[in-house]
Amino acid sequence: MDAILTTVLPVFGMIVLGYGLAKGNIIDQAAGRGITLFVFNVAIPALLFQTVATMSSAEAAPWALWIAFFGGLALSWIAAAIVSHFIESLNVSGGAAASMAAGFGNLALLGTPLALAHFGPQIAVPLGLILSIHAPILWTSATLHRELSRQSGRFSVTGTARELGWMLATNAIILALLAGGVWRATGFGLHPIAARMLEMLADASVPTALVALGVSLAGYSLRGSWGGMFALIALKMVLMPVAVFLLARHAVTLPPMWIKIAVLLAAMPTGANAFLFAQRNDEAVPAVSGAVALGTGLAAITASILLWLMDSGVI
Repeated sequence: MDAILTTVLPVFGMIVLGYGLAKGNIIDQAAGRGITLFVFNVAIPALLFQTVATMSSAEAAPWALWIAFFGGLALSWIAAAIVSHFIESLNVSGGAAASMAAGFGNLALLGTPLALAHFGPQIAVPLGLILSIHAPILWTSATLHRELSRQSGRFSVTGTARELGWMLATNAIILALLAGGVWRATGFGLHPIAARMLEMLADASVPTALVALGVSLAGYSLRGSWGGMFALIALKMVLMPVAVFLLARHAVTLPPMWIKIAVLLAAMPTGANAFLFAQRNDEAVPAVSGAVALGTGLAAITASILLWLMDSGVI
């Protein structure tokens, strides 16, 4: 338990630090966005490139991992769409915003630092395999869900495919994984100078991600739509990780460490992208923003319990 507290408390302490810096006007939202862009576009891609470029070929087997993680996510997504019909604050456009909030976890700014802090760089491969397609799949699914539910005449398969293609082509995480794979295929290895630079950038990913998350939380609200907010938290932080665990353990064959990473990432609270989706469409904004803010606070407890179960061999 001491090892878990040593992992969890510094992680959430950094989030509190970022929150306090934002509330004290020491770091504003613009600066927080700059830090977030550095994490997404530089630090985490550097970590993933370095890992993929130097790993052995036998380590990369994504299909079983994707089936377990995104299969559990799909169950949570469908459950949210059903539940949204009974909760007024979520029942908009077929519950697309609710489903997005029940599936889109905070993997980059919270899940990645937490996993790296507890398990070390050995988890970079399964982490990268999930991160690489997480955002594109969920943004596309949420857009399709919303447009089909609204039966919009403006819906276009071609336009959606074009949007997905552009998202994939400009996603730094995906580009880093592809570049790392290509570089590994060349057999050149990494020059010590380049390796050291990548290592320094990778080391910066954890603290900057956590501070950026704290800064962003200062802009979220807990007001209103409490029923919807608690429903989203339960679906995202309870149903989804349970579903992922069952699929990972009984439906596919995965290394034990990959199962742990899949379940840990599945248990992460609702991420900022779900809030952005709700805000862009002005649908279920109070419930989703509350799920982001309160869910992140609750994750300090739930993550500790989950890591204890993993270290005890239950998961």
